[in-house]
Amino acid sequence: MTKKAQLTPMLQQFLDIKKKHADKLILFRMGDFFETFFDDAKQAAKLLGITLTSRDKKAEDPVPMAGFPYHALDSYLEKLVKNGIKVVICEQMEDPKQAKGIVKREIVDIITPGSIIDGKYINASDNNYLAAVAADEDFTTAGLAFIDVSTGEFKYTQLRFDELTQELYRNMPKEIITISSELEKKLNKTSFDYLPTISNYDIPFFDQEEAENQLKEHYSVTSLEGFGANENDVGIYAAGLALSYVHSLKQESLKYLLPLRFYSLDTVMHLDEVSRKNLELTKSIRYNSRYGSLISVLDTTNTPMGARKLQTWLLNPLLDKNEIEERHNAVDSFKASIAFTEDLRKILSDISDISRIISKIGTKRINPREMNALKNNLKFAPQITNILSEFDNQYIAELKNRIKDYSEITNLISTAIVDNPPIIITEGGVIKKGYSDYLDELRQISTSGKAWIARMEESERKRTGIPSLKVGYNKVFGYYIEVTKTHKDKIPDYYIRKQTLVNAERFISPQLKEYESKVLGAEDRIKSLEYEIFSKVRDRLHKKIPLIQEYAETIATLDVLSTFGHVAYKNNYCKPVINDDEVINIKHSRHPVIEALLQDEKFIPNDVYLNDKDCKIALITGPNMAGKSTYLRQIGLIIIMAQCGSFVPAESAELPITDKVFTRVGASDNLAMGQSTFLVEMLETANILNSATPRSLILLDEIGRGTSTFDGLSLAWAIVEHIHNNPKISAKTLFATHYHELTELENILPGVKNYNITVKEWKNKIIFIRKIERGSADQSYGIHVAQLAGVPQTVIDRAKQILRNLEEHELSPQGLTAKAKKQILSDPSQLDIFDAIYAKTEEKNAILEEIKELDIENLTPLQAIQKLSELQKKI
Repeated sequence: MTKKAQLTPMLQQFLDIKKKHADKLILFRMGDFFETFFDDAKQAAKLLGITLTSRDKKAEDPVPMAGFPYHALDSYLEKLVKNGIKVVICEQMEDPKQAKGIVKREIVDIITPGSIIDGKYINASDNNYLAAVAADEDFTTAGLAFIDVSTGEFKYTQLRFDELTQELYRNMPKEIITISSELEKKLNKTSFDYLPTISNYDIPFFDQEEAENQLKEHYSVTSLEGFGANENDVGIYAAGLALSYVHSLKQESLKYLLPLRFYSLDTVMHLDEVSRKNLELTKSIRYNSRYGSLISVLDTTNTPMGARKLQTWLLNPLLDKNEIEERHNAVDSFKASIAFTEDLRKILSDISDISRIISKIGTKRINPREMNALKNNLKFAPQITNILSEFDNQYIAELKNRIKDYSEITNLISTAIVDNPPIIITEGGVIKKGYSDYLDELRQISTSGKAWIARMEESERKRTGIPSLKVGYNKVFGYYIEVTKTHKDKIPDYYIRKQTLVNAERFISPQLKEYESKVLGAEDRIKSLEYEIFSKVRDRLHKKIPLIQEYAETIATLDVLSTFGHVAYKNNYCKPVINDDEVINIKHSRHPVIEALLQDEKFIPNDVYLNDKDCKIALITGPNMAGKSTYLRQIGLIIIMAQCGSFVPAESAELPITDKVFTRVGASDNLAMGQSTFLVEMLETANILNSATPRSLILLDEIGRGTSTFDGLSLAWAIVEHIHNNPKISAKTLFATHYHELTELENILPGVKNYNITVKEWKNKIIFIRKIERGSADQSYGIHVAQLAGVPQTVIDRAKQILRNLEEHELSPQGLTAKAKKQILSDPSQLDIFDAIYAKTEEKNAILEEIKELDIENLTPLQAIQKLSELQKKI
């Protein structure tokens, strides 16, 4: 960096600001450009694709410099924020031409990824959270707070430290701050699958007392008990830290923030990031977007507030039966009265993002057009309450009663703001005629003055005899009289020359200057008075923020519930029944996403039945592509949909309250963490076995496939036993597997039942029936699936030959192979497994021989399938 002595006063001004905001990129206003210097310039040039140049290029150590026009700020700011950059906007506070010495500059805004207020930089359907994280001394307890400054939401919780990462994943904050360097290191080591900005908030002497004082002062209270502060001191510390950090960024008041809300993880279903990802709740694995996810099917909301609330409900399914049924009953009313529901949804579709308009009021950034948008949003209130009166439901009635009379607000805006105002509030043209007598008087002076000048032009032409004479105006000279040089001999003596042009001369006259002073003085006063009036209207709206916030929250809830009703009606979803006997009994269940994506074929529905007695674990066998994974996922999705308040894709559904849903589906690795596919599989399985409870649902797909056959089979067997026998787990489980040997567990464990995805083989081809039925599959049909996938025929033929050799020699009915015996000798505990596997080998082989002897060529396809089914059931 250039030595300080060599710096210009302007660069020193820049460095003084940079010193206070070392972790931020400074956008430094210079005339018509925002400039960056030193390392900021290098970073900006790289991220924004702008030219990196230098100041004083002849110097030995020129200062790097990069900039862009001030009017392009929005587009460049959006790029910086999306790249996780914290930005300081430093504006000129005086006209450079009038400045004495260096131009005065001040920070007018600090924008970080988690403190964005303007909705144009963030997705309307998502919350834009800033998270503050705290921990106790031994890192056993964590405090976590979230602020969304664009909507005013402010919430916090206290949890076990090992639960912290999952809760961050659930809310996906764009920015995470802490004041502990050790905690910052731990957070930076977390393998997030998105890129939040993580930083250490450098604030001295911020202790528990200071955190509490910040919150008390903000909410004007003497105690935090009303915010759930009792026994949540680490959580309160995080909340105070979040508030302090946002205050350090924003010069405006944050009084518009909603009341601080404590939430407990004990009130919502536990969904870890693996399960949310595997079940594709908000993002599909294949498309890496909302398309193909559950939310893409459910989210037909009509307002941005509703879209955000639906996502929150989906990621936080309820555990309270009464709350769940309250939502279900409301959805039932919306589905049953679909005509009124569609009328309501049509009105909601005209409502904009009220929550983010409120934040603009709170931070004094609202423009006249946004005021009119607020007015129009509030004017729908009477129509909404009239429609809600048509529904016979207590919850809907309560929501209707939360909608108040907003005429005071709408009348204020209607009488004060013109119908089509400009966005800029300092240039006039905002306040409606009749709102201010003094403003109307000034406008009359301005208007009549302009008319007088027009008349003056005509009279001067007649007086001087110069037909081309005209009266003009520019910002440098004000009003002037312009005469072409052709008529210079006709110019009267009282004209005062001001400017000479190529073909004309410009003059002023005492009479013209007198009227100019009157007109321009009136215009300046008009702009000043309009801004003053607008500010007073804005301040009056500020006092109504709590009332408007309640309206926004009510609209969001109505939007989600009516959307659930609309989706249920459109997709033929049923109302789930929440039972107390811990039974999952779903008839004709369907996968909501695949059903919606299918075009040329109908989705095949399936039943599921699980209880805590004789059908705790369902072992599902069948070939790849038959639909095992789909079946597992659709059951998980139905449970989650039901507990977030939605109807479900089924003919009927009786469900218990499920506290946790776990999935272990598919193969993946984590190369960044040095973890193989099998290690990832075992880590996820270990998490399930260490976290599940008797009220959980476990969905396991192909456990043990990442290692050798005997290792994998042994692990799968032991895992099923552990889930079944361990009273701390004993969870309802759907276990899909290719290890057909596991089906013997039905004869050993009373809570295990075998099911299979039916497949029919016809002339060396397989037909996927996609129906779940009792019993186990007899083979995996892997070679057939490979053939369907287009594997070369030579490979298929060789695979069949190898399979025949293995079936004839490797697993003969006379006994185990040498390899299998060696495996048992090395681990005698596996003997009971192999005894169970081969107990019925001789009987099975006899049936297989009977299948081989079938004269399929002389049977119709239906006869062949029926005969094969009978023989397979014997096996």
